[in-house]
Amino acid sequence: MKEEDIKKLNLDEKLQILKNEVCIMQKNKEGYGYSYVDEESILLKLNDKMLELGITLTPRIVPNTLKTEIVKYVDKKKNDVTDILVTSEMEFIWKNIINGEEKIIPWALVGQQSDGSQAFGSGLTYSNRYFLLKYFNISTSKDDPDEIRKKLKEEEEKKKMTKEQTQVKKLYAKAVTTFGKKDIVYEKLGISREQFLKDYEDNEKCKTLLEQFQNLLGGEINA
Repeated sequence: MKEEDIKKLNLDEKLQILKNEVCIMQKNKEGYGYSYVDEESILLKLNDKMLELGITLTPRIVPNTLKTEIVKYVDKKKNDVTDILVTSEMEFIWKNIINGEEKIIPWALVGQQSDGSQAFGSGLTYSNRYFLLKYFNISTSKDDPDEIRKKLKEEEEKKKMTKEQTQVKKLYAKAVTTFGKKDIVYEKLGISREQFLKDYEDNEKCKTLLEQFQNLLGGEINA
């Protein structure tokens, strides 16, 4: 994208472009009995585009909300465990550095480990990863993202085909009304009824049918 075009974008428009970079991501880590997308993978996808667009993301601990408490419990192996629970209110601040426009998103931090600093660090990492996942509504899958995008594109193509079929159906009804009989319509199209039905179900051939009807009815496409 050209620099002059980037300067014209507001923060929401830039964030939408950023969302396109991470709309689908592959789960690449295993831990605690489940698979997930790690923070590094998300940031690698986002950072270059953020630099290009001129936007920053700043995590901020809301003053006077950081709390710690001792949590004692018995684990699955019947051991007595003492952990440090760290919680805090947070804000994630998006900023368009070109014009100073900001967007502040309220969030939270929760971390629990045997060591207080580890609890705080893991809480920050977890909070940051889930903020990005939820803010951009990132779809995560064990499948290759490129394969998922391919399938989505194929679904979109099917939808386009359905639209064309709808147009052909409308124009077919109009042609029958105009010429009086279905057989006359097939004759003017130069195909049999059986071939018409086959072409109607085929994406490319349906496009040809649509063009034929447009020519037959003087270019009208809305009946």
